[in-house]
Parts: sequence; C-alpha cells; structure tokens
Amino acid sequence: MILTSIRARRFRGIKRETSKTFDPGLNIIKGSDNEAGKSSLRMAITKCLFQDPTSVSDDTLKLTRWGEEQLWEVELEFQVGTTSYQLRKSLEDKTCKLARIDALEHSITSKKAVADKIAELIGCPSEVFFESTACIAQDEMIRLIPSGAAPAERKSAFGTLTQRLQATLSGAQETDVSNIISRLYNKAHRREAKGPHWQLQRITERLNVLLRDKPAQEAKVGDLMAKRKELNQIKKDLEQINKDLPTKQELLEKNNRIFELQDAVSRDTNQYESFERAKKFKDKLDSIDRRLEEFAHFSGKDAELQQLDDFGKELQDLEKRKAGIQRELGAAEKQKPALWKLILGVLGTILFLGGLVSGFIANKYIYLALGTLGGLLLFGYWLISQMLWHRQITSLSRELKNLGRQMYNQLDLVKPILSSMGFKDFNEYISERNRYAGKQAERKEPYNKLSGILGDKDWEQFKSENSGLAIKVTASQEELKSLLPFKLDPLQLQKLGTAVNGQGGLTQQTKILEGKKLGLDSFFAYTDVDTDQLASMEEEIKWLQNELAFYSKKQRIYDIACQVLDNAHKQTLSRAATVLEKELSKYISTITDGRYKQVRINEQNLSIQTFSPEKNDWVNVAELSRATQDQFYICARFALVNLITEGKRPPLLLDDPFVNFHQKRLERTIPLLQELAKENQILLFTCSDAYDDYGHVISAD
Repeated sequence: MILTSIRARRFRGIKRETSKTFDPGLNIIKGSDNEAGKSSLRMAITKCLFQDPTSVSDDTLKLTRWGEEQLWEVELEFQVGTTSYQLRKSLEDKTCKLARIDALEHSITSKKAVADKIAELIGCPSEVFFESTACIAQDEMIRLIPSGAAPAERKSAFGTLTQRLQATLSGAQETDVSNIISRLYNKAHRREAKGPHWQLQRITERLNVLLRDKPAQEAKVGDLMAKRKELNQIKKDLEQINKDLPTKQELLEKNNRIFELQDAVSRDTNQYESFERAKKFKDKLDSIDRRLEEFAHFSGKDAELQQLDDFGKELQDLEKRKAGIQRELGAAEKQKPALWKLILGVLGTILFLGGLVSGFIANKYIYLALGTLGGLLLFGYWLISQMLWHRQITSLSRELKNLGRQMYNQLDLVKPILSSMGFKDFNEYISERNRYAGKQAERKEPYNKLSGILGDKDWEQFKSENSGLAIKVTASQEELKSLLPFKLDPLQLQKLGTAVNGQGGLTQQTKILEGKKLGLDSFFAYTDVDTDQLASMEEEIKWLQNELAFYSKKQRIYDIACQVLDNAHKQTLSRAATVLEKELSKYISTITDGRYKQVRINEQNLSIQTFSPEKNDWVNVAELSRATQDQFYICARFALVNLITEGKRPPLLLDDPFVNFHQKRLERTIPLLQELAKENQILLFTCSDAYDDYGHVISAD
C-alpha cells in the first residue's frame, strides 16, 4: 500500500483543514516543534484506516480539535498495485466511504465492509495490530500491543500475532528466561527502582489533584460557554424577529388604518349628511325669516305685545267667565219653579181662605187653625221658591253686566296700543298675532333641529368647519380603497395582533430577549472566568495522561516482554526464524556498515545471535553494547512487519524512533531507511533536519 495524500479537518492539533501529499518512498514529515501536529497527522492516518465513524466514545470524540463545534473528518488516497483508492471517515456525519478513484460511483459505505476491505489491502486486521507492527515511536522499538488498547482489542491483536508468528523477537539472553522475567518485573513494579511504577504513582497523584479541581473549572467554563451559546441564540432570534416584525407590524398598522379610515369615512359621511341637513334647515329658516319680515310692526314692541298678550289672556278669562255666567243664567231660567209649585201656592191660598171661612162660619176653630196653617205653609213654600229663583236670575244678570263693563274698560286701555301698532281693533290684532305665531311656530322646528346640529357653534363657524368634508371623505375613501387588498378577516387580524403585540408575541419577545441580552452582556463584561486556565489545566492533564500512558506503555511493555519471552521460551517457529534470519541479516548489514552480516535465530527461545568478526564466533546480541542491541532490535522489528502482514507491505509510520541515536549511528540508520523505502513506503515524523537530503520533505506546520 502506498499513501498518496491525506486531507484532515479539525483533528487534534490540526487546524480547520490540512492537506499533505506523499511520495512512494521515504517521506520526511517535519515540524518546527513538538506542537506542530506531527503526531496528530500520524494518528489521523491510523484513525482514517481503522476508526469506526459511528463511535461515540470519549476517546474518539476528544480527537476533535478543542473549541470546534463540528467533529473531525479525514480523507486518505492510496494505491495498491495499479489501483488507486479514496477512503473517507467522518465523525461529523457518522459515515465512511471507500471507492476506487477510477470508479467513485461504485463505493463501499458499510463500515464492516470497509473495515474488511482495508484489512485485506493493508494486511492488518485492526488498529491495534497496525500499531503493533507498522508504527514505531520513540522508546518503543519492540512494542507489540499499543498502550491504551481495550482488553478485547488487545486479545484479538495478540491472537492474530500468535497465529501469524507464534512469538516475537525479544533480545533474550542465554541465561534463564525466568530470571530475565523476574528482573523485568522488578524494574517495572518496584518503587525503589524509580521505574514505570514510581513514575505512575507520581503522575497519578498530580493527575488526581487536577482531575479533582477540573470539574469546578469545567462547570464555570461550561456555564460561560452555555451563556455564550445562549447569547448567540438570542442574537439569532432577535435577528429573525427583526426580519419578521416590521412586515407584520406594517400589515397590522395597515389593518388598523383601515378601521380608522372606515370609522373616519362613516363619521365624516354622517357629519357631511348632518351638514347637508343643517343647510336645508338653514335655508328653510332663512325662507321663514324672509316671510316674517311682513310682521315688522311687531319688531321692538315687546312690552306692548306683552301687554296685549296679558290683555288677551284676561279677556279670554273674562270671556270664559261670561260664558259660564251665561250658561248658569240659561240654566237658571230653565229652572223656573214648576207648575205644581204654583198649584201648591194656589191650593194653599184656597186652603187658607177656606179655613178662615170654615172657622168663622161653622165656628169651628180647629178647622180655622188647620186650614189657615196648611194654606200658609203651601203658599209660603211657593212664594219662597219664586223669590229664590228671581234673586238668582237678578244676581247672574247683574254679574253679567259687570263683566261686560269690565271688558269694555279693559278694551279702552289697549286701544292706544292697538292704534300705535296700526290695528283697528283687538280682533284684527288677534288675527295678525295668530298668523305671526304660526310663522314663529313654523320657524321653531327648523331652528331647533338646526340648533341641535350646531350645538354651541354659530352657523358660520359650523359652515367653515364642514366646508371641506366632501373632499376629506373622498380622500379617505381613496386611501381606504388602496388598503383594502391588505385587509384581513377578524380571526386573521386577531391572530396577527396576538402574534405582534399579544402575550408571548414578537414585541414582547423582543423586550424579553433584549433584557436577556443586556443581562448576558453585563455578565461577560464582569465575569472572571478564564477559559485559558481550563485549557492549561486540560493541557497539563493531557500531558500527564500522555505521560501516564507512556509509563503505562513502558510497564505494559515490560509485562508484554515477560509474556512474550515466556511464550518464546515455550514455542518455536522454525519458518519464522528462517525468514527473520534472512531479513534481519540484510537489514543489520546495512545499518552496521557490513560489520555484522550473519544472523541466527534460536528456535527454542528466538534469541538473536550474530557472527562477531572480532571474536570470530557467534555471540548473543544481548552481550553486545546497548547501541548495537537497539540496531538489531529495530532491524528485527522491520523484518517482523513483512513477515506478519502476509507480504502486503503496509506503510511504516515512524514517530522519530531514532531521536536518541548519536550522529554516527543515525548516519548508518539512514541507508537502511532508504533501502526499506524501496519496498515499503515510510512516513518518518520528526523535528530534526538530519533526514532532509534523503527523502521527500513535507512540512507539518
């Protein structure tokens, strides 16, 4: 497999996007310092090859660059034989895609199918396996299982390794393997050795302090970020409201204006109609006033008219009294004593005379007394009735004459007034006065109606105020006509009014959001929360975790070494030993400048032996200097890659494993890298300038 290019977005130390192109041979990915993003780029390659894009684990999510809202995406292009492929992994949209570049439409998108195809192409079934073989970092020359691997991954990778190789090269001495394992264990676990165990305790104590304090700082920063997010949302909401509100307010104002115009048109129309009615009443009143001009002799005669009116009233009272007396007199004349009363009087006279005659002739005094008394009573009754009637007639006739004289005397009093006004008599005045009163009565109705319309205004003022009503009504009707297309039905208008000015409407929302925005602006103006402090804390935690992982790796390396040595002590793999001898001989000859050419692998313990020209004999590599051991071990690791990856030749990712080599050793190592790069593509990540002249240099900055 040959990697041709990579494009990564928001991945760890990589900024928003970076693209790199690789050559088939030796590629030097160089950074100006340890923070340039070299390790991030190496990890991006590994994650693009093996990461499940649907994973939600914290370790996977935390690979996204700090502060980015979107998750990371990586795209690789590589070549296997003559076929070019494009592989894309996106944690943002949870997708993966593997396609041949010459047939992009026929792509694989199933994550399992993609994983199987990558394992087939690269010869590594998993990320852990790839990290255990093709990836070599500082101080990890013989690492088999990468630190941080999950138990299931470790078991799977190790199982695959054992199925393919059964054992690994370990540099074991000829001494007893259990003794080596014991010394390795003590180095890894005894505190006084100041090995990984001591380092882990020291780092763990500091890490616990930071992890204890971090939640409180995270809560503060989280609250700060939440408020920033809330402020951004408020700004977006206000921006949206500011887009919607003017249009709705304008529509609401138009509908309110429609109601105002309708009311104004109705009011002004009614006022115009009232003005027209008032004009009619005014014209009628003017016409009546012109006819009243013939009664000019009444003008300025209010006192005389009052006297004549009073006289008329008195005369009317006298006439009424006269008519009453005349009626009483007529009734009294009709009440003349009846004939039977006259008969009673005659009968009484006869009886009186008869009694006198009977008394004196018959000398009967009783008859005299009875006759005269009865006659006197009857005659007296008639006489009294006759006298009362005459007295009533006389009294009524006298009263009637007195009323006549009184009326005549009153008439004499008003004759000068009537004469001064041009009237011959009172009857002529009454006739003219009745005509004048009729005209006044005719004038009263239009006057009252006109007064009701005018109120406390005079006609000229009223006329001036209403003279332009017709134009005003026309203008209002024209404006109303232009607004009617925007008129809403009552339910729509009610909804619009509620949406704009109602409870929870846009206007109220604006006030609420503005208040919240003001509060948040004040919060940000006076807050003392420092996000850099959390970033520094997280960086230290990350560094400590890396240190923890590093020393955990070292401790696991010791443990794995013990396990591998133990397995190597128990198992043999003659074919692997033969292949390794051949590959290792080629590599060690290059790196030692031909000093060591022959290599032999012990089939019992897989220890490495080489032929020493100085001793003219085979020696165990463990007996050589530490520098020479490192050279053998790195060569063994390179040889191991091709063996256990079934000849698929994956790219080798070297994270500056030679940083501690002195100049001469490094000069001998570079030819080996050049030789290896003829068969395996190599990506060497470094800060050193030592490799610039030996491969394709790519800046990681």
